Amino acid sequence: MARGRVKLLLDEHLSPTLVARCAERGVVAHSVVYLRLDDTDDHVIWRYAFEHDLVVVTTNARHFLRLLDVELHPGLIVLREGGLTRAEQWDRLARVLDHLERQPEPAASYMVNRVIDVLGPEEDLLVRQIPPGPGAP
Repeated sequence: MARGRVKLLLDEHLSPTLVARCAERGVVAHSVVYLRLDDTDDHVIWRYAFEHDLVVVTTNARHFLRLLDVELHPGLIVLREGGLTRAEQWDRLARVLDHLERQPEPAASYMVNRVIDVLGPEEDLLVRQIPPGPGAP
């Protein structure tokens, strides 16, 4: 990815090996395991991501979506399937990275206040803005 690179924070349910896979694509990623934030409350992880301008990648949609009650956040990527292998996790995340590369604006800017849900191996990505932007119903 070029200018405006997105930076990711991988939640504890995702393999820390994805950090190296992201680096191969030119994406900076951190794992809560490597940061010793595993077994930490989600609000602490969310605060860390917010303070370091990191997009959280998680399988824990319910808890993190509740934390989106802020005016501005760096973004959230949710893998909606449980029990994914490392290869499947990478497949889903790589699809999101491909999506970000196709956007006309820098990835970091694009992700602001956005949630990308990865629903399955073949399904389209669900992209939502939370909170809704001006003029949204």
